[in-house]
Amino acid sequence: MKKYDTVLVVEDDVGLRELLKTMLEAHDFKVLTATDGLDAIEVFTKNKESIGVVLSDLGLPYLGGWDAFLQMKEINPEIKGILASGYFHPGVKEEIIKSGAESFIQKPYNTPEIVALLHRMLEKEE
Repeated sequence: MKKYDTVLVVEDDVGLRELLKTMLEAHDFKVLTATDGLDAIEVFTKNKESIGVVLSDLGLPYLGGWDAFLQMKEINPEIKGILASGYFHPGVKEEIIKSGAESFIQKPYNTPEIVALLHRMLEKEE
């Protein structure tokens, strides 16, 4: 297994989480999932040797997606992130990029956009 070849999908909506997982696997990505920010940190910690990109909703229970990503970034500063939301407050996008997230996407999820971003981000690890 190539280092950092897995995507961690963090989404609290079970249907959307499973849809993203299925869609990404259909595009030959290895996918792990988490249900909320705390779960994401736990999954990331156990799999930090293989996760290259975190695709996370910002609005998560227990610990928001941004805060969870920042904690994962402390564990592995090399981790790349795509943060998603239905609405970004003005100024938040700039803060997200400064925090080390590579990209942000507007919900609803756009399959070609996500796939293209992930291919580009994971290729950087080779």
